[in-house]
Amino acid sequence: MILFYEKNISFQYQVIPSLLFLSIIISDDRYSEVSKMDQFLSECQYEILYQWLKHHLPNGFIDSKNEWAHSLTTSYKQYHIEVSFYDNGVIEETINDTSNGDVVYYIHFLFLNFNQSVKILKDFLIYLKSLTIQKKNILICCSCGLTSSLFAEKLEENFKKQHMNVHIEACDIHTLANKSSNYELVLLTPQVHYYKPQLLQLIDKPIITIPTTDYACHNYNHIISIIDSYLLKEDI
Repeated sequence: MILFYEKNISFQYQVIPSLLFLSIIISDDRYSEVSKMDQFLSECQYEILYQWLKHHLPNGFIDSKNEWAHSLTTSYKQYHIEVSFYDNGVIEETINDTSNGDVVYYIHFLFLNFNQSVKILKDFLIYLKSLTIQKKNILICCSCGLTSSLFAEKLEENFKKQHMNVHIEACDIHTLANKSSNYELVLLTPQVHYYKPQLLQLIDKPIITIPTTDYACHNYNHIISIIDSYLLKEDI
């Protein structure tokens, strides 16, 4: 019995390591196959993402490829616009103002998943659309037109800093109905918010009421983001 028991122990010591080694080899092979499949799926998504962007970009973009990247480029007015998909998974978005050499938009990021990348590219498309829209004329209205004149000037300056093609003028509430036909959008200062229901019946223009805190604190960036939601609509 003792000899038999010792033989079993010896056999176990010989066989178990061999089985473990074989199991490790099989596991490594399976892991390698899974890794290859993950890489293949990631490459497929990367190509689909490129085609998705190509489909959503305006006409005029040139599709090109070199040994490092696949790119979509175009020139619009004074802007050179380029989106590059590098072979290492990095996506780069660039908009240069060729009139002064400024880089007005730049971001690069690593492709991790499709949804994350689509979100970043959608932001690029929104900004690109703001560059390509025709000049929009905005009329800002207050009770007498004095305080809104300075506000209109500062707001237009901030639009220009963001390279957005917008012209803003001021008027008083009594001349608004006659002037509004030459403008795509009307802004009401807090002092005349209560006129909005009446004005909607008089003029066929979108009317935005400027939030009181934004107006009082000169929060131009937030006001611009509100206006953007109107300017980027196709029906304006």
